[in-house]
Amino acid sequence: MKVIGLVGSPRKNGNIDVLLQKAMEGAEAQGSTTAIYYLNEDNICGCQACGGCKTIGRCVVEDGLSEIFSAIDAADSVIIGSPIYFGRFTAQTALFMDRLFGYLKPDFSSSLGKGKKYSLIFTQNQSDSGTYTNTINAAAQQLEFIGFESGPKPLVGTGLPNAGMVRDNKQLLQDAYNIGKELAHQ
Repeated sequence: MKVIGLVGSPRKNGNIDVLLQKAMEGAEAQGSTTAIYYLNEDNICGCQACGGCKTIGRCVVEDGLSEIFSAIDAADSVIIGSPIYFGRFTAQTALFMDRLFGYLKPDFSSSLGKGKKYSLIFTQNQSDSGTYTNTINAAAQQLEFIGFESGPKPLVGTGLPNAGMVRDNKQLLQDAYNIGKELAHQ
């Protein structure tokens, strides 16, 4: 099994990065190979509405997402992590999510391949985990429309206003570890 993680946070070693690293540890404990990609470190542009993806079933724009799309193609599972800023996932995550459109063929069937699981990890300053349910559901709906299959339920870390403070939350760290472990088992 191969499990990859996508960090949509602009902060390296921030809460999302820490949780995704923990999820990768869980997957590795089950014998999976893992890799983490940092969306903020790649030169990523938005969808160019060129239509090239409709000829090959994959985005044709050559930028930092090219390597990530190759990794997705080779992976069995993908974990996408993002903090929620101003009621939605980050701009880095939005660019990635928009470019997933390239996996849709002209008839809106998916070129992604069968059986790819996903899971979501979000963090937020708000203490109520239900505050941004619509954002989380919309991300899941988009991934399933593209052809991903739902894996473990989304993890939402709440009350985390400062980078890295999730390190003190043993339950969230264990929950992230369990997501990786579960994805590696499927």
